Amino acid sequence: MNTVTRRNLMGLGCGFALGVLGGPSTAAVVVPDGFTHEVTATGLAYPVGMAFIPGVRRLLVVEQRSARVMLVQGAAGNAPTLVGTVDNVQSVQSEAGLLGIAVDPRWPSKPFIYVHHTALGSPGHVNIARYTLTGDLAGTGNGLLTLDPASRYDLITDAPDAAGNHNGGTLRFGNDGKLYASLGEDGNACAAQDRVSLRGVILRLEVNTLPDGPGAAARAVITPADNPFVAASDPNERLVWALGLRNPFRFLIDPQTGALDIGDVGQDAWEELDHATVPGMNFGWPWREGKTEYSGCVPSRPAMTDPVFVFSHIEGAAIMPAGVYRNPKTPASLPNAFPAAYEGHSFVSDFYGGMLFHLTGLGATRSIAAPVPGQATGTYWATGLEAVSDYLIGPDGALWYCRQASSLSFPPNTGEIGRITHPNDTVPVNAPHRPVVLRPAFPLPAANSVRLDFALSIAARVSIAVYDLRGRRVRELVKPETRSPGTYSETWDGLDDHGRRAEAGLYFAKLSMAGGDFDWRIVIAR
Repeated sequence: MNTVTRRNLMGLGCGFALGVLGGPSTAAVVVPDGFTHEVTATGLAYPVGMAFIPGVRRLLVVEQRSARVMLVQGAAGNAPTLVGTVDNVQSVQSEAGLLGIAVDPRWPSKPFIYVHHTALGSPGHVNIARYTLTGDLAGTGNGLLTLDPASRYDLITDAPDAAGNHNGGTLRFGNDGKLYASLGEDGNACAAQDRVSLRGVILRLEVNTLPDGPGAAARAVITPADNPFVAASDPNERLVWALGLRNPFRFLIDPQTGALDIGDVGQDAWEELDHATVPGMNFGWPWREGKTEYSGCVPSRPAMTDPVFVFSHIEGAAIMPAGVYRNPKTPASLPNAFPAAYEGHSFVSDFYGGMLFHLTGLGATRSIAAPVPGQATGTYWATGLEAVSDYLIGPDGALWYCRQASSLSFPPNTGEIGRITHPNDTVPVNAPHRPVVLRPAFPLPAANSVRLDFALSIAARVSIAVYDLRGRRVRELVKPETRSPGTYSETWDGLDDHGRRAEAGLYFAKLSMAGGDFDWRIVIAR
């Protein structure tokens, strides 16, 4: 596809499942030596998003146009089965439909799924709703599940959808048990700087205290007490966790740090990967596209956070983050997990270009990793992943993907689920090892004392300090000193530098070294 065609598609946003468009067939997936590519399910109708069910490996997939929820389980080649159909879905416009799904991490005691969709009616809206599933919840029998239409519980029913595109579309549960949701700016660029508009933002929602059964939530019920703008007068603003985004169609959450990798689809020239590490970050749209000045808005120019990685529309037109690679480290994951050298690296793809970048670094910037044996090109770790609209690191350690159709002309019922695996750990990776690996702060949340464990793969001069959400230092834990390779544990006793007890809330601890800064997320709850 030439550059002009890609930019025309971008005028519509991401243009997912635009069946009226012609386009080349997707090429065979090319992966590096030692890796394999496997298609695990076929015959899906424009599948767009997916979520694993905790426990026995089962995958729920949402179809954009049909509004169906499908179940993929068992051996490769097993036909997907219908779970149910989400009601009140508008799927006529280019980026409309059933766009995202999340599974409650408390499954099976709370057998809930959460869905993100555009709704029928005029004016249009983006909705976020919960449904209850019944059937073989534990996965010990036939594994089949059924969506109960009467169980619908609405969380959000009034996010604007006037333009028909830039709707966002992702739901994920964070390490903190909160539900994160992405909303695009609905074709209204400056709305991304308006924290009350429910446009161009990531929301953070409290769902653990909601009642079972059908109903609808008031704003106050779904507002976490530690959201960054919780003191605001407007109830919409209290739900916002990050802002300044054009169309954050897909994001993933690092299971170790809790940080978000947000793919923000660009306008004219740049696709960007944003890394949200603390609440309240503003990623600058439309003041900037990528790292380039774009346009201004009222009020005045805000403080903005740069993307950690960008690529131009010469290469692609709709970024798809594939997340930070973390080996689930369960015995079942070992046969398919990536080599240890990939731990903490990340992947980014493009919906139209079909290339997969392999990136190193988790600080303010990321770099394309050194080529590994057999990778597709010197720049692209893999190719042939056109029309892929979602990625997940599976419980088996493989990189799973959801492809909308077999080609960019979008023939019907050719959607598929696949995965990239590494059946053994014998092929070396030329990219450098991450110099430090952080384990999640423990406990999380904590009443007072918090333990911070980490491992160094090289000798390094390190320092560690705790900061509040405004970036003010609360406590210096480790003054700059040189440490040898090995594992370490530090403890924050909950006191500040003056011996005073820190207030309840969200903090982060930063380990600084020559290779960059690495953060722990800390929640103090009393």
